[in-house]
Amino acid sequence: MKRTLLASALLALALPASAKIYQFKDWAIACDNIRHCDANGTQAEEGDNPVSLLLTREAGPGGKLSAQLFVDAPDEGKVGKLTLKVGKIKWSGLSPEHAFSPAQTTQLLPAMLDADEVALSDGKRQWTLSLSGLKAALLKMDDLQGRIGTPGALVKKGGKPESTVPAAQAAPLLMPAPPAAARPGDQALLPAILKPLRAMDEECWQEQPEGEQPTADLYRLSASQLLVLLQCGRGAYQNGSKAWISNDAPPFRPRKAKLLNSDGEEGFLVNASFDKGELSSYAKGRGIGDCGGGASWAWTGKAFQLMSEENAPQCRGIAGGVSLRSWVTRQK
Repeated sequence: MKRTLLASALLALALPASAKIYQFKDWAIACDNIRHCDANGTQAEEGDNPVSLLLTREAGPGGKLSAQLFVDAPDEGKVGKLTLKVGKIKWSGLSPEHAFSPAQTTQLLPAMLDADEVALSDGKRQWTLSLSGLKAALLKMDDLQGRIGTPGALVKKGGKPESTVPAAQAAPLLMPAPPAAARPGDQALLPAILKPLRAMDEECWQEQPEGEQPTADLYRLSASQLLVLLQCGRGAYQNGSKAWISNDAPPFRPRKAKLLNSDGEEGFLVNASFDKGELSSYAKGRGIGDCGGGASWAWTGKAFQLMSEENAPQCRGIAGGVSLRSWVTRQK
Protein backbone atom coordinates (compact mmCIF):
# COMPACT_ATOMS: atom_id res chain seq x y z
CA MET A 1 0.00 0.00 0.00
CA LYS A 2 1.40 3.39 -0.97
CA ARG A 3 1.39 6.21 1.57
CA THR A 4 -1.19 8.12 -0.49
CA LEU A 5 -3.47 5.09 -0.37
CA LEU A 6 -2.96 4.83 3.39
CA ALA A 7 -4.00 8.46 3.83
CA SER A 8 -7.18 7.70 1.88
CA ALA A 9 -7.78 4.64 4.07
CA LEU A 10 -7.44 6.73 7.24
CA LEU A 11 -10.02 9.18 5.89
CA ALA A 12 -12.42 6.38 5.00
CA LEU A 13 -12.10 4.91 8.47
CA ALA A 14 -13.29 8.22 9.93
CA LEU A 15 -16.59 7.91 8.12
CA PRO A 16 -19.52 6.00 9.63
CA ALA A 17 -20.60 2.60 8.37
CA SER A 18 -23.34 3.25 5.81
CA ALA A 19 -25.38 0.28 7.00
CA LYS A 20 -25.82 1.88 10.43
CA ILE A 21 -26.21 5.59 9.65
CA TYR A 22 -29.08 7.16 7.73
CA GLN A 23 -28.84 10.82 6.74
CA PHE A 24 -31.75 13.02 5.68
CA LYS A 25 -30.63 16.54 4.77
CA ASP A 26 -29.65 18.15 8.11
CA TRP A 27 -30.60 15.14 10.25
CA ALA A 28 -28.92 11.78 10.85
CA ILE A 29 -30.20 8.66 12.60
CA ALA A 30 -28.69 5.43 13.87
CA CYS A 31 -30.02 2.52 15.90
CA ASP A 32 -27.86 0.14 17.89
CA ASN A 33 -27.95 -3.60 18.46
CA ILE A 34 -30.65 -3.36 21.17
CA ARG A 35 -32.94 -1.09 19.06
CA HIS A 36 -32.09 2.10 20.94
CA CYS A 37 -32.16 4.93 18.36
CA ASP A 38 -30.52 8.35 18.15
CA ALA A 39 -31.48 11.13 15.73
CA ASN A 40 -29.49 14.34 15.56
CA GLY A 41 -30.16 17.60 13.76
CA THR A 42 -27.89 20.61 13.24
CA GLN A 43 -27.81 24.00 11.59
CA ALA A 44 -28.04 23.92 7.79
CA GLU A 45 -24.82 23.01 5.98
CA GLU A 46 -24.32 26.63 4.95
CA GLY A 47 -25.17 27.86 8.47
CA ASP A 48 -22.62 29.51 10.73
CA ASN A 49 -23.26 29.08 14.44
CA PRO A 50 -23.07 25.42 15.56
CA VAL A 51 -26.22 23.95 17.14
CA SER A 52 -27.47 20.41 17.63
CA LEU A 53 -30.57 18.69 18.94
CA LEU A 54 -30.19 15.01 19.82
CA LEU A 55 -33.39 12.95 20.06
CA THR A 56 -33.03 9.49 21.62
CA ARG A 57 -35.66 6.81 22.04
CA GLU A 58 -35.56 3.51 23.86
CA ALA A 59 -36.97 0.39 22.21
CA GLY A 60 -40.23 -1.34 23.07
CA PRO A 61 -43.85 -0.31 23.69
CA GLY A 62 -44.04 3.21 25.12
CA GLY A 63 -40.28 3.66 24.65
CA LYS A 64 -39.04 6.85 26.34
CA LEU A 65 -38.16 9.78 24.07
CA SER A 66 -35.65 12.39 25.26
CA ALA A 67 -34.16 15.55 23.76
CA GLN A 68 -30.79 17.20 24.40
CA LEU A 69 -29.70 20.60 23.08
CA PHE A 70 -26.06 21.51 22.34
CA VAL A 71 -25.05 25.06 21.41
CA ASP A 72 -21.47 26.18 20.66
CA ALA A 73 -20.13 29.71 20.41
CA PRO A 74 -18.41 30.19 17.03
CA ASP A 75 -15.98 32.70 18.58
CA GLU A 76 -15.15 30.39 21.54
CA GLY A 77 -16.88 32.85 23.85
CA LYS A 78 -19.29 31.95 26.62
CA VAL A 79 -22.87 31.22 25.58
CA GLY A 80 -25.47 32.93 27.76
CA LYS A 81 -28.91 31.71 28.72
CA LEU A 82 -30.92 30.95 25.61
CA THR A 83 -34.39 31.75 24.33
CA LEU A 84 -35.93 29.12 22.04
CA LYS A 85 -38.69 29.84 19.54
CA VAL A 86 -40.55 27.37 17.32
CA GLY A 87 -44.21 27.63 16.31
CA LYS A 88 -46.13 28.97 19.30
CA ILE A 89 -43.43 27.89 21.75
CA LYS A 90 -41.16 30.47 23.37
CA TRP A 91 -38.96 29.25 26.22
CA SER A 92 -36.32 31.30 28.01
CA GLY A 93 -33.48 30.53 30.40
CA LEU A 94 -32.18 27.43 28.61
CA SER A 95 -28.56 26.39 29.13
CA PRO A 96 -26.23 25.71 26.15
CA GLU A 97 -26.47 21.98 26.99
CA HIS A 98 -30.11 21.83 27.97
CA ALA A 99 -31.79 18.47 28.63
CA PHE A 100 -35.50 18.92 27.94
CA SER A 101 -37.96 17.48 30.44
CA PRO A 102 -40.42 14.80 29.24
CA ALA A 103 -43.19 17.44 29.27
CA GLN A 104 -41.08 19.85 27.21
CA THR A 105 -40.16 17.11 24.74
CA THR A 106 -43.85 16.21 24.32
CA GLN A 107 -44.59 19.86 23.47
CA LEU A 108 -41.50 20.40 21.33
CA LEU A 109 -41.82 17.50 18.91
CA PRO A 110 -45.16 18.33 17.23
CA ALA A 111 -44.14 22.00 16.99
CA MET A 112 -40.93 21.02 15.20
CA LEU A 113 -42.72 18.63 12.83
CA ASP A 114 -44.86 21.56 11.71
CA ALA A 115 -42.00 24.06 11.28
CA ASP A 116 -38.91 24.69 9.14
CA GLU A 117 -36.48 25.76 11.87
CA VAL A 118 -35.92 26.40 15.56
CA ALA A 119 -34.54 29.83 16.47
CA LEU A 120 -32.27 30.31 19.48
CA SER A 121 -30.61 33.43 20.89
CA ASP A 122 -28.63 34.45 23.95
CA GLY A 123 -29.20 38.14 23.25
CA LYS A 124 -25.86 38.54 21.48
CA ARG A 125 -25.84 35.69 18.99
CA GLN A 126 -28.40 33.70 17.05
CA TRP A 127 -28.50 30.00 16.20
CA THR A 128 -30.85 28.31 13.74
CA LEU A 129 -31.56 24.59 14.05
CA SER A 130 -32.65 23.25 10.68
CA LEU A 131 -35.68 20.96 10.65
CA SER A 132 -35.07 19.92 7.05
CA GLY A 133 -35.03 16.12 7.13
CA LEU A 134 -36.51 15.80 10.63
CA LYS A 135 -39.75 14.13 9.56
CA ALA A 136 -37.93 11.62 7.33
CA ALA A 137 -35.43 10.84 10.11
CA LEU A 138 -38.16 10.21 12.69
CA LEU A 139 -40.15 8.13 10.22
CA LYS A 140 -37.04 5.99 9.77
CA MET A 141 -36.73 5.73 13.55
CA ASP A 142 -40.36 4.57 13.78
CA ASP A 143 -39.67 2.02 11.05
CA LEU A 144 -36.50 0.61 12.66
CA GLN A 145 -38.23 0.32 16.03
CA GLY A 146 -41.39 -1.23 14.54
CA ARG A 147 -43.70 1.63 15.54
CA ILE A 148 -45.32 2.66 12.25
CA GLY A 149 -49.09 2.56 12.55
CA THR A 150 -49.11 2.47 16.37
CA PRO A 151 -50.25 5.25 18.75
CA GLY A 152 -46.66 5.69 19.93
CA ALA A 153 -45.24 6.40 16.47
CA LEU A 154 -43.58 9.79 16.18
CA VAL A 155 -44.74 10.45 12.61
CA LYS A 156 -47.11 7.89 11.11
CA LYS A 157 -49.50 7.03 13.92
CA GLY A 158 -52.28 4.44 13.67
CA GLY A 159 -54.52 2.02 15.51
CA LYS A 160 -52.20 -0.98 15.77
CA PRO A 161 -51.80 -2.01 19.43
CA GLU A 162 -48.73 -0.61 21.15
CA SER A 163 -48.03 -4.17 22.28
CA THR A 164 -47.03 -5.04 18.69
CA VAL A 165 -43.89 -2.89 19.02
CA PRO A 166 -40.83 -5.19 19.36
CA ALA A 167 -39.17 -5.17 22.76
CA ALA A 168 -35.57 -4.14 23.25
CA GLN A 169 -33.08 -6.85 22.45
CA ALA A 170 -30.72 -8.03 25.18
CA ALA A 171 -27.26 -6.53 24.95
CA PRO A 172 -24.50 -9.11 24.37
CA LEU A 173 -22.81 -10.27 27.55
CA LEU A 174 -19.18 -9.24 27.81
CA MET A 175 -16.83 -10.75 30.38
CA PRO A 176 -13.63 -8.65 30.45
CA ALA A 177 -10.50 -10.19 31.94
CA PRO A 178 -8.20 -7.75 33.74
CA PRO A 179 -4.81 -7.80 32.00
CA ALA A 180 -1.82 -9.10 33.92
CA ALA A 181 0.58 -6.63 35.50
CA ALA A 182 3.58 -5.60 33.43
CA ARG A 183 6.89 -7.30 34.20
CA PRO A 184 10.28 -5.55 34.37
CA GLY A 185 11.65 -7.30 31.28
CA ASP A 186 8.60 -6.89 29.03
CA GLN A 187 9.79 -3.92 26.96
CA ALA A 188 13.11 -5.62 26.25
CA LEU A 189 11.20 -8.32 24.34
CA LEU A 190 9.92 -5.89 21.71
CA PRO A 191 12.90 -6.01 19.26
CA ALA A 192 12.80 -9.81 19.18
CA ILE A 193 9.02 -9.81 18.56
CA LEU A 194 9.30 -7.25 15.76
CA LYS A 195 11.62 -9.49 13.72
CA PRO A 196 9.04 -12.20 12.89
CA LEU A 197 6.32 -9.52 12.81
CA ARG A 198 8.14 -7.65 10.04
CA ALA A 199 8.36 -10.84 8.00
CA MET A 200 4.55 -11.09 8.27
CA ASP A 201 3.78 -7.41 7.63
CA GLU A 202 6.54 -5.90 5.50
CA GLU A 203 4.20 -3.26 4.09
CA CYS A 204 3.99 -1.61 7.49
CA TRP A 205 7.74 -0.92 7.32
CA GLN A 206 7.40 0.27 3.71
CA GLU A 207 4.89 2.90 4.86
CA GLN A 208 7.47 4.61 7.07
CA PRO A 209 9.53 7.64 6.01
CA GLU A 210 12.92 6.58 4.68
CA GLY A 211 15.23 5.40 7.43
CA GLU A 212 12.52 5.29 10.12
CA GLN A 213 11.10 2.31 11.97
CA PRO A 214 7.40 2.00 12.84
CA THR A 215 6.46 3.07 16.35
CA ALA A 216 5.50 0.08 18.49
CA ASP A 217 3.99 -0.13 21.96
CA LEU A 218 3.93 -3.31 24.05
CA TYR A 219 1.49 -4.28 26.82
CA ARG A 220 1.09 -7.44 28.86
CA LEU A 221 -2.23 -9.24 28.45
CA SER A 222 -1.73 -12.42 30.48
CA ALA A 223 0.91 -14.60 32.09
CA SER A 224 2.12 -15.64 28.64
CA GLN A 225 0.67 -13.19 26.09
CA LEU A 226 1.57 -9.66 25.02
CA LEU A 227 -0.18 -7.02 22.92
CA VAL A 228 1.85 -5.07 20.36
CA LEU A 229 0.35 -1.93 18.78
CA LEU A 230 2.28 -1.26 15.58
CA GLN A 231 1.80 2.16 14.02
CA CYS A 232 1.71 1.63 10.26
CA GLY A 233 0.86 5.07 8.94
CA ARG A 234 0.45 8.72 9.83
CA GLY A 235 -1.88 11.32 8.40
CA ALA A 236 -2.15 15.03 9.07
CA TYR A 237 -4.08 14.60 12.31
CA GLN A 238 -4.23 10.89 13.05
CA ASN A 239 -2.34 7.64 12.77
CA GLY A 240 -3.21 4.08 11.87
CA SER A 241 -2.13 0.98 13.79
CA LYS A 242 -2.41 -2.78 13.75
CA ALA A 243 -2.79 -4.91 16.86
CA TRP A 244 -0.79 -8.13 17.29
CA ILE A 245 -0.85 -10.75 20.04
CA SER A 246 2.45 -12.45 20.78
CA ASN A 247 3.84 -15.09 23.10
CA ASP A 248 6.18 -13.63 25.72
CA ALA A 249 8.94 -16.19 25.04
CA PRO A 250 10.39 -17.80 21.90
CA PRO A 251 8.84 -18.80 19.61
CA PHE A 252 6.95 -15.48 19.76
CA ARG A 253 4.55 -16.33 16.91
CA PRO A 254 2.81 -12.94 16.62
CA ARG A 255 -0.71 -13.16 15.19
CA LYS A 256 -2.99 -10.35 14.19
CA ALA A 257 -5.67 -9.56 16.79
CA LYS A 258 -9.14 -10.05 15.38
CA LEU A 259 -11.08 -6.82 15.94
CA LEU A 260 -14.60 -7.09 14.55
CA ASN A 261 -16.90 -4.08 14.25
CA SER A 262 -20.70 -4.10 14.54
CA ASP A 263 -21.01 -5.20 10.90
CA GLY A 264 -18.83 -8.24 11.58
CA GLU A 265 -15.96 -6.83 9.53
CA GLU A 266 -12.37 -6.38 10.68
CA GLY A 267 -11.28 -2.81 11.24
CA PHE A 268 -8.03 -0.85 11.19
CA LEU A 269 -7.15 1.02 14.38
CA VAL A 270 -6.93 4.80 14.22
CA ASN A 271 -5.42 6.85 17.08
CA ALA A 272 -5.32 3.60 19.06
CA SER A 273 -4.89 3.34 22.82
CA PHE A 274 -4.87 0.50 25.34
CA ASP A 275 -5.73 0.93 29.01
CA LYS A 276 -6.96 -1.49 31.68
CA GLY A 277 -7.82 -4.17 29.15
CA GLU A 278 -9.69 -1.84 26.79
CA LEU A 279 -8.42 -1.27 23.25
CA SER A 280 -9.86 1.91 21.72
CA SER A 281 -9.89 3.52 18.29
CA TYR A 282 -11.25 6.88 17.19
CA ALA A 283 -10.92 8.31 13.69
CA LYS A 284 -11.58 12.00 13.16
CA GLY A 285 -13.63 12.94 10.12
CA ARG A 286 -11.55 16.11 9.82
CA GLY A 287 -8.86 17.93 11.76
CA ILE A 288 -11.09 20.03 14.03
CA GLY A 289 -12.64 16.84 15.41
CA ASP A 290 -16.32 17.71 14.98
CA CYS A 291 -17.15 14.34 13.39
CA GLY A 292 -15.74 10.84 13.16
CA GLY A 293 -16.23 7.36 14.51
CA GLY A 294 -14.89 5.15 17.26
CA ALA A 295 -15.04 1.73 18.86
CA SER A 296 -13.59 -0.13 21.83
CA TRP A 297 -12.81 -3.80 22.41
CA ALA A 298 -12.33 -5.56 25.75
CA TRP A 299 -9.78 -8.30 26.42
CA THR A 300 -11.61 -11.44 27.55
CA GLY A 301 -8.55 -13.55 28.36
CA LYS A 302 -8.58 -15.24 24.96
CA ALA A 303 -9.45 -12.51 22.46
CA PHE A 304 -10.74 -8.97 22.02
CA GLN A 305 -14.52 -8.56 21.89
CA LEU A 306 -16.39 -5.47 20.67
CA MET A 307 -17.56 -3.47 23.68
CA SER A 308 -18.96 -0.27 22.17
CA GLU A 309 -19.21 1.57 18.87
CA GLU A 310 -20.47 5.01 17.91
CA ASN A 311 -20.30 7.47 15.04
CA ALA A 312 -20.59 11.24 14.75
CA PRO A 313 -21.43 11.60 11.05
CA GLN A 314 -22.23 15.32 10.82
CA CYS A 315 -19.25 17.67 10.36
CA ARG A 316 -21.08 20.80 11.50
CA GLY A 317 -18.73 22.47 13.98
CA ILE A 318 -19.94 20.97 17.28
CA ALA A 319 -16.83 20.39 19.40
CA GLY A 320 -16.17 16.65 19.63
CA GLY A 321 -19.12 15.87 17.36
CA VAL A 322 -22.47 14.40 18.39
CA SER A 323 -22.21 10.61 18.57
CA LEU A 324 -24.91 8.14 17.57
CA ARG A 325 -24.70 4.68 19.16
CA SER A 326 -24.37 1.57 17.02
CA TRP A 327 -23.22 -1.08 19.56
CA VAL A 328 -23.52 -1.62 23.31
CA THR A 329 -22.80 -4.53 25.65
CA ARG A 330 -23.50 -5.51 29.23
CA GLN A 331 -20.72 -6.64 31.50
CA LYS A 332 -20.43 -9.25 34.20
